[in-house]
Amino acid sequence: MDLVPADHFTYEELTDAYNQTRVDYLVPMPMNVARLKEYTRVYDVDLQGSCVAMHDNDMLGLGMLGVRRNRSWITRLGVLPSGRRHGTATAIMETLIQQARQRQLDQVWLEVIQGNTPAHTLFCKMGFRETRELIVARRPPSPDSSNGYADQVQKVTALGHDEAIALLAGRQHQANWLNETETMRNVRNLSALVVEFTNGRKGWVTYHASILQLTRIIVEVEHGDLTDTTAAILSVLHERYQHQDAKTENLPDDAQWQGFVQVGYFDSFRRIEMVKNLTE
Repeated sequence: MDLVPADHFTYEELTDAYNQTRVDYLVPMPMNVARLKEYTRVYDVDLQGSCVAMHDNDMLGLGMLGVRRNRSWITRLGVLPSGRRHGTATAIMETLIQQARQRQLDQVWLEVIQGNTPAHTLFCKMGFRETRELIVARRPPSPDSSNGYADQVQKVTALGHDEAIALLAGRQHQANWLNETETMRNVRNLSALVVEFTNGRKGWVTYHASILQLTRIIVEVEHGDLTDTTAAILSVLHERYQHQDAKTENLPDDAQWQGFVQVGYFDSFRRIEMVKNLTE
């Protein structure tokens, strides 16, 4: 088995290999060339540090390495059916961790889908520890999204991309790699709403809006009950975008998540966030 840097391959080759690794995956995640290019750009994937496992001229699997400041992130790890039960995933992981060490990074992060026992077991054996459970959530369009909050709204201020990034940069809690400010800076045309209510509650929501879908949804409560204020802010958002499906990824399972639930979000699936410290 040879471990070859991913930048030795075309995006077409990487996309085809990735899709073959997901033919029987727990959660279908098909990829096309344009989406893979966007993925590597938005999440700061270093293709030179990423790798593909090869045997002769056959791809057995691949894994990608995101790099930011003093930390890295393993993503899109997958093994083709023909490469399984031969140590392929272990070899790819060891190579990615080695690449992180060579770059003198302090940590390696990753997420594993809840229920993917073989992958979770492998990561634990390689020294990764669980940090938290994260929710991938969806909400279908609704013609009535006010949920009784409309008469409590005092002021709504719409903001553009740069102002949305400034809001995100001021967050107090630790964001997951998918939702970090670095990620959001790489997303084009981000928007935000700052919402003030008559009872003193205040907060904001950032998001990306397309014709069919709202994504990248992040809510921050500045004043007021975390659950109820989150629900109120989301109601304002969905009142403006009644016909869009909504998807948000890697939300912690906390009081704020209950605010999402109140306005119609449901748990699509869950990921377990894990980290390995390279300085110990």
